[in-house]
Amino acid sequence: MARITETIGFSVPPAIARQVARIAKAERRTKSELFREMVRVYERYRKQEEQYDEAWAMRLIRETKEEERLRPLTREEMDREEEELNRYAEAQSKKLGIKEKDIDRLIHEFRARQRNQNRS
Repeated sequence: MARITETIGFSVPPAIARQVARIAKAERRTKSELFREMVRVYERYRKQEEQYDEAWAMRLIRETKEEERLRPLTREEMDREEEELNRYAEAQSKKLGIKEKDIDRLIHEFRARQRNQNRS
């Protein structure tokens, strides 16, 4: 018969090991049960965090559009802002080691991860 569980091993500091043992004992659970629950909770936390980030971005976009409607930028202001953004993008890509040839691949990988997360 095939196993329905898999044993994994990892190291934690002794204080964390004691904390896990204490929590498991207090909840009358095994450390394995506690670990499985921690993984489920963490996964829900990450999904919620991503939704929060998306909501924040959408709110920022709406606020920016409203600001632009109320106070449109002059051509000079737009050019200056574009130059600042380009300098920032260049500095960040240099810092992260991203080359122009990497951009399409990175976008594709990000979108694929988003699709996979939305399916789960």
